[in-house]
Amino acid sequence: MGFFGSFVIARSDRPLTELPAMNQAGGEMCWSARDGVWQMVQLHGGGRPADSLIEETRAPVLVAHVFDSDVVAVEATSPQGQRWECVLSPQTARDSYGAPEEIVERNTAAAGPAVAWAREAGREPDSDAVAAVLVAEADPLAEDLVTELTRALGFRFGTSGPDSSG
Repeated sequence: MGFFGSFVIARSDRPLTELPAMNQAGGEMCWSARDGVWQMVQLHGGGRPADSLIEETRAPVLVAHVFDSDVVAVEATSPQGQRWECVLSPQTARDSYGAPEEIVERNTAAAGPAVAWAREAGREPDSDAVAAVLVAEADPLAEDLVTELTRALGFRFGTSGPDSSG
């Protein structure tokens, strides 16, 4: 059995797990990482952080939901209204989870908005790397694609550990 949980990326001076929107999501923090004031937390279980996370942080937010380490549903939004979604490991999503046939085309269409979102977040994304991750398949774990996507978007997270507040 693989991992079921979420990765959340947001900007905050406080640990993300202290924010009300994150508390509403529930789940248990597995680990956290930082890139300056940007944070990424991995939650085991729990739900989707409340939409108020953008209001609380006043910055772009990305949430990646992992399903059994097979596929990842990614949704990102920003205060400026930049919004995009994709499914990492799209062929597996189609073959094993019933995603629509056009999933790869939808992911390809998400590359431009993903790059714009990253720029709004103050990152320097690699457009080609973003496009490559959006069509890649998990080998072996879909969580690895989350790491690849964050790097392609321009984040350089350093692990803080499971007991750290980041």
